[in-house]
Amino acid sequence: MEEIQKVIAEIELKVAKMHASLINVKSENTELTSELQLLNEKLRERADEVQDFKDKYDDLLRQNEERVSLEEKNKKGNAEQIDALVREIDDCIGRLKA
Repeated sequence: MEEIQKVIAEIELKVAKMHASLINVKSENTELTSELQLLNEKLRERADEVQDFKDKYDDLLRQNEERVSLEEKNKKGNAEQIDALVREIDDCIGRLKA
């Protein structure tokens, strides 16, 4: 009978240790879950920032393309105006010589 009591006491001790370990693991799990939620929130924020920067980058690219296109049109328009002025000057010089 004494041996049975000893085995029961050992089992109770092991159960108490396992219960304490379970409590520790649950506590650690709660902490890790909170940390995971925080990290997921930070990740979502960073993903939003990345999307914002991508949108701004795309907008800047579009604006730059429009600016370059407008500059090219202005250069062509300026060249045409210069050509017209040169023709007009040539015409005036031709009239003066005559």
